Amino acid sequence: MIENVKTTIANAVFWFGYYWYKVFNTTPWYSYLSLRKLFYTSNTQFNRRISSQIAKKNAQYGNISPIGVLGNLSEDDLANISNRIQTDGFYVFPSTLDSETINKLIELSFRTKARLVPKPGDEDMGFFDRTSPSTIKYQFLEGDIVQDPTIQRLISDPSVLAVAQAFLKSKPILDLISMWWSTAFSSKASSEVAQLYHWDMERIKFVKFFFYLTDVDNDSGPHCFIKGSNNGFPEEVRRDGRISDEEIKMAYSPENIIEITGKKGTILAVDTSGLHKGKKLDRGDRLLLQFEFSNSLFGVNSEYLTINQPCSELKKAVHSFPFVFQRYTLM
Repeated sequence: MIENVKTTIANAVFWFGYYWYKVFNTTPWYSYLSLRKLFYTSNTQFNRRISSQIAKKNAQYGNISPIGVLGNLSEDDLANISNRIQTDGFYVFPSTLDSETINKLIELSFRTKARLVPKPGDEDMGFFDRTSPSTIKYQFLEGDIVQDPTIQRLISDPSVLAVAQAFLKSKPILDLISMWWSTAFSSKASSEVAQLYHWDMERIKFVKFFFYLTDVDNDSGPHCFIKGSNNGFPEEVRRDGRISDEEIKMAYSPENIIEITGKKGTILAVDTSGLHKGKKLDRGDRLLLQFEFSNSLFGVNSEYLTINQPCSELKKAVHSFPFVFQRYTLM
């Protein structure tokens, strides 16, 4: 009875915040928390209903040519990839990122300051040194890396936009660009850097593209995903917060606990509303680039960024698909 009352209140708070967002383009914090509660108490069904409404009002672009870094994709390919992401929670592309692009991104990571997580001392920011890391994670700021032409060309890639749209079933919004080094600095899995199982819920519906920029094996931080968990959770793990490996093993059979390894250049599309983690590194380091596309910016309030000297590919993409790039102003 009490739980039903809490759910009813959360539903009312969500809708108040959703219409507030429509008017003021910001999400009240308590409405975002209500989204999180309604996601797991409905076992993902609340988000599906809202996303269906968004898709009806936000028709897809009809002029995205799905040819690019993800391959020369057909409409059948897009449908298959979208279905695989929905069913399994993830898809590993046969195509890989080329070595020239990888090398440029690695070079970018060495000349760009990163936020240190956890903060090892008084310094918040620092450069990454592969020979002597001082913390677990070196997180680059979006406002810095989006200025790089290699990043700009990738976020403009029509095959990436087409897959995002096919999965979301509505015009996509690029709502996050992220890149970070992970290290074997700590012998214990860190909750702060998402090395314990959890689900994401910054948006109503979203898909993330991960680009492995270093070789990733079972000991060097693979993305771990519980296959099919984006479609609902067993009651024993149906909650907000971190979930231990032991609980996961009790709730899921071994064949559904997936570690996604791959050579540098490997590309994944993942619905991280399913249970996942970045496995703790036992050795070496890992550089990862991530793009997130969503069907709405309701949720964690977005940072709006100015891009100086955008490349020609980005200018063209912004002109053709302004809804996708609504967080960015080109100078």
